Amino acid sequence: MRRTRAVAITALAAATMVVVAACGSSSSSSSTTSATSGATSASGSSAAGGGTSGDSGTITYAQEQEWYDYNSGSSSGNATANQVVLNQVLRGFSFVDNTGTVQMDDEYGTIEKLSDSPLTVKYTFNDKAVWSDGQPVGCADFLLAWAANSGRYNKDGTINQPGTIPAEPAYIFDTASTSGIDQTQKPTCADGDKSVTLTYDKPFVDWQVAIGTSAGSSILPAHVAAKAAGIDTAGLVKAVETDDVATLTKVADFWNTGWTLDKAKGLPDATTIPSAGPYYVAAWDPGQSVTLKKNDKWWGTPAKTDTVVIRYISQDQQVSALASGEVDVIEPQPNPDVNAALNNLGNAVKADYGSQFTYEHMDLSVKNGFANEKLREALFKCAPRQQIVDNLIVPSNPDAKLLNSLMLMDFQPGYDQISQASGFANYADVDIEGAKAAYAASGEAQGKTIRVIHIDPNPRRTNEVALLKASCDPVGFNIQDVPLSSDKFGPTLSAGDYDIALFAWAGSGLLGSIPSEYLSTGGQNYSGWNDAQMDQALNSLATLTDTSKALPLLTTVDQRLAANYYSFPIFTFPGVVAMKSNIEGPVLNATQTQATWNMQDWARTG
Repeated sequence: MRRTRAVAITALAAATMVVVAACGSSSSSSSTTSATSGATSASGSSAAGGGTSGDSGTITYAQEQEWYDYNSGSSSGNATANQVVLNQVLRGFSFVDNTGTVQMDDEYGTIEKLSDSPLTVKYTFNDKAVWSDGQPVGCADFLLAWAANSGRYNKDGTINQPGTIPAEPAYIFDTASTSGIDQTQKPTCADGDKSVTLTYDKPFVDWQVAIGTSAGSSILPAHVAAKAAGIDTAGLVKAVETDDVATLTKVADFWNTGWTLDKAKGLPDATTIPSAGPYYVAAWDPGQSVTLKKNDKWWGTPAKTDTVVIRYISQDQQVSALASGEVDVIEPQPNPDVNAALNNLGNAVKADYGSQFTYEHMDLSVKNGFANEKLREALFKCAPRQQIVDNLIVPSNPDAKLLNSLMLMDFQPGYDQISQASGFANYADVDIEGAKAAYAASGEAQGKTIRVIHIDPNPRRTNEVALLKASCDPVGFNIQDVPLSSDKFGPTLSAGDYDIALFAWAGSGLLGSIPSEYLSTGGQNYSGWNDAQMDQALNSLATLTDTSKALPLLTTVDQRLAANYYSFPIFTFPGVVAMKSNIEGPVLNATQTQATWNMQDWARTG
């Protein structure tokens, strides 16, 4: 596959563009190993919806969390569970590879910077670009992506100008992020055009991946959303051109929820979820698997394997599934047991290890149980961060350390400096007396119920909540464990229906997407945080033209998060991709795209 014109991200710029949970893992931090103890690989067994792993035309990949939305750009669909399925179903103008580099996908189309002042970027779709249902990819698809991610249209019918963000945004499109695109002028094009030009009012640090990227802001089929709204693509183009909010609201109603899967109804019709990549979604067996098949309408280099089956298998069962031949590729969280089990498989498997931009943390909602700053302070002081790492992480990952920054991972340049200045280290160990004093100062009655949501099943997170409860209940809290299935967690998180959200953000090394998480008006700020100093630093971060100046801004954001008791980090995740020895192609990608970022290159060699 020809993907050229790399745009390198500096080491410091590799911070976070996030989805609910690994950018890039460089050659210096990842290694490919083949164990040597002499085990042999068993033949494949039948995979739901897609042949067997022994079939040379099928490769089976194990994934923990189930696919639940075709639209990974919405606030509820913004999750790794969806991205791993869609990486090669919805291609784009760019993507982040395994080295942390933004690559331009010239098979999909081209991006050309026309000017720096003002920043002006021309997007051109491949002349042969069509959806798998035969509809051409073009102007209407781009305008739908722009309208959805621009934050331009409000539910009350009003229209925001570039850079004007309401104090309490109520956009018609429930997008995960408006970063960058909210600084652009409305693009114009005619229905059927293959080129569109985007002009920014301000510089944007991540303009290469601002729109139409497989890094998290995919181009979706406008003709499908238009039909649901009772119009065609020409009508959608006109609605954007004329700022027809009433018509666009009908489009947005479908964009927000129309692509969300319903287990009772099964896989939507192929015309509802068409492909613009090497694979299309051929089958979905809820709770079991998703089957992807080669897309004959894909105009670029064909996928090397006809069928990829994504099997839903829990982390602790994935090595066994690989050993038995049930699957060909796995991506468990490495620990001594997993590493030893892989090593025991000998030359039958290969494994690619490295660091991930995925980090565990807890967010405290100021919209619900933690509007009172003194209560947040009490929780910070009783939360057993170091104990969580020591008791739950170190036994399986002896190199694990407490993370003291939400902006940089502990393997990144600048981490030592930012972690010393952030203030999180002050809350490594519990301070029960200080927590009791803060709780008393809050004026709250004893026994305040605090709901902690997390994805389930996940025994480690259940234990994290148990440790939090054991430490914080004596202070005055009543910690309640609220486990949710992966398809319920995303919508609950985006709705802000929690007091504490315990989860992992998975990043992709993009500075420009950090503001969405922490700005007072950010699309991923589900907890309602609002701090003027933090907003100022985040707005400056998004418009940087020299990323070497990012560290002081990132430090300010960390400091304000700690000083306001908004959110605290706990630990980072290591990563591994393991595969049968006769499988070529899978490479660890530490971003939210995970191993399927290059699925089209996977092949069986024998």
